[in-house]
Amino acid sequence: MTQLQQSALPITIQRVSFTLISIFIAKILIQWGPSAIAVQRVGIQIESIAFMTIGGLQGAVAAFIGQNFGAHNPDRIKKGYMKGLFITSLFGILVTILFMLFPRPIFALFLADESSLYLGVDYLRIIGASQLFMCVELMTVGAFNGIGKTYIPPIFSIILTTLRIPMAIVLSHYYGLNGVWISIALSSVLKGIILVIWFIRTLNKMTQRKAGTC
Repeated sequence: MTQLQQSALPITIQRVSFTLISIFIAKILIQWGPSAIAVQRVGIQIESIAFMTIGGLQGAVAAFIGQNFGAHNPDRIKKGYMKGLFITSLFGILVTILFMLFPRPIFALFLADESSLYLGVDYLRIIGASQLFMCVELMTVGAFNGIGKTYIPPIFSIILTTLRIPMAIVLSHYYGLNGVWISIALSSVLKGIILVIWFIRTLNKMTQRKAGTC
């Protein structure tokens, strides 16, 4: 198997698994009627504003880190990653504040009926709590891509996104529809925390190896 195939395989599996997981989540949501499905779909579109913004930063981080990784300069990689983490965190906190303080005006731009707005407010407030972690996760994916470890983010993403299904089943038993939103938010929080810790751990190993060769 070539290096390109090794890099593409985890990403392919990730996309296929996301599709299957979305189908299972939709089957759970349908018990609350079509409004729940509509709220999730609109909510994802609202979240895409953050996805696209951080997506641009992700590419810049990948290019910067890739350049310095090729130059064997882990110190610059660490400084660049930490600056990227700071900028991303500020943006994530801003999105969280907007989603949690102004959920109704935001959702009212897309849905008009009162029942959907009611569900949408809960969705944005719960998902809003995970926006910081979602943003740092996406940025860190770019960092891993920069050092050539493209297989690590998909592995964690597949495992933790799959956990949404059992978490949604259990939490919805106690919290109803909001339990499904909580399961999605929790998985994003876990992905953000674990990926950041794993990348910093990887950076520390790179720095130690360089120090050992000096």
